[in-house]
Amino acid sequence: MAHDFLSQILILLAGSLLVLSLVRRFKLPPILGYLLVGMVLGPHALGLVPSVTSVQVLAEIGVVFLVFTLGLEFSLGRMVAMKSEVLGIGGLQVLLCGLAFGGMAFAFGVHAGAAIVIGGALAMSSTAIVLRQLGDQMELTRTHARLALGILLFQDLAFAPLLALATALSVTGDVPGPLWLLSMAGRGLVALVVVLVVGRWLLRPLFREIAHHRSTEVFTLTVLFVSLLAAWATDRMGLSMALGGFLAGMLLAETEFKHQTEAVIKPFQDILLGLFFVSVGMLLDLRLLLTQLPLVLLLIAALLLIKATIVALVVRRFVPNNRKALRTAIAVSMGGEFGFALLTLLLRGDAVDHRIVQALLTAVALSMLLG
Repeated sequence: MAHDFLSQILILLAGSLLVLSLVRRFKLPPILGYLLVGMVLGPHALGLVPSVTSVQVLAEIGVVFLVFTLGLEFSLGRMVAMKSEVLGIGGLQVLLCGLAFGGMAFAFGVHAGAAIVIGGALAMSSTAIVLRQLGDQMELTRTHARLALGILLFQDLAFAPLLALATALSVTGDVPGPLWLLSMAGRGLVALVVVLVVGRWLLRPLFREIAHHRSTEVFTLTVLFVSLLAAWATDRMGLSMALGGFLAGMLLAETEFKHQTEAVIKPFQDILLGLFFVSVGMLLDLRLLLTQLPLVLLLIAALLLIKATIVALVVRRFVPNNRKALRTAIAVSMGGEFGFALLTLLLRGDAVDHRIVQALLTAVALSMLLG
């Protein structure tokens, strides 16, 4: 098992080196290179890496490190000041997009519970792609970036109950009762309190003690441990690992070790985030794309246009600026990694025709490529 895993990772790294060299030469985005590697070497093409699960854990950790570094740019006070962006704009975006896409699925005969999951899945955006692009364009401090971040944070929160519903549908085919929603909300509140309280009281003394050793190795290990521990804690609470990583980064942003932390985490983030984009490319089925091309193109157009329109209208209500509303809408209009997770769970049950789910997966993946 370990031998096979290492072989597959080596194949992906070798392919990435080759393709990224070509991509850099033609001055194309690195994300495109990673997606091409996954698409060509994955199970739907050459099959040299037969399963996406071989890189999925490393890919998820890459996303955790990405949002961890983003959290370093946002203190707790700044997050409290962003409550209107998270709860207002983010909440309306998920609700309205979920209703629009879920209503369309229900109108085409999809079961009500599965329609809710599909609506929520298509409402999600790619945290990794959005933040990477905004960072590459040096726009993380701009107004539209803050609005996009608010939307992404609420999507992280909304992912937990949607995941519970999708899991229930994949196992029993039945929609769970209202108690599961209260349970998820309670776990989310507990996770938030634990991470914030423990982090505020322990992180600063811990890092001051580590700093006395003047050892880069010890400091790096501490940063990795803290970020992954927070991700593990929120994951165990039924929330996303990305949310824990963001909270850990936000807490460290209030210490004097912010810039040193950024420096040591970046190499890990870049490599593992590249594997995330490879895993996305591995989900693209070229044969399905060719046989269902009209349907897939229609789904992509509907996803991008409907989502961008809803986001622009929501943002325009809070920020009276058409340009900022449009830029925010374009930034978050593509599908996301959480949408993949939800749609993949639907493949395990019989709530939805698997051909429809595969077409949706392909459309979401291509929308991320276009993004």
